[in-house]
Amino acid sequence: MSKEIVLTLLMAGAMSGFADVTVVERPDTARPNSFYAGNRAPLQPSPFIKMPVGTVKAGGWLRKQLELQAAGFHGRLTEISGFLRKDGNAWLSRAGEGKNGWEEVPYWLKGFGDCAYLLGNEE
Repeated sequence: MSKEIVLTLLMAGAMSGFADVTVVERPDTARPNSFYAGNRAPLQPSPFIKMPVGTVKAGGWLRKQLELQAAGFHGRLTEISGFLRKDGNAWLSRAGEGKNGWEEVPYWLKGFGDCAYLLGNEE
């Protein structure tokens, strides 16, 4: 990571009120990640470890964007998209049959749930 990027991150953290900032050259990948499956031997450990949702708290501009997303297109997609309607939805059918595809629902639901969790939005 370049010194300019590290400096920018440190300044952003300082301006947002975070007192403690730890800069590491590389995250520890020697231990397994208990949240997500990683590479197993003989493969090299993954250079990046995915953090669980909620590890980083959104604030300021980013939080506002998530709120706009939740109140807008993303949060109202069940009203807008034919793919997410319950009637004829193959994903919600026990037989896996229907006029609408089944992949759209779980992809949308993952992002929808994560956004709600980050915002603390029970609705």
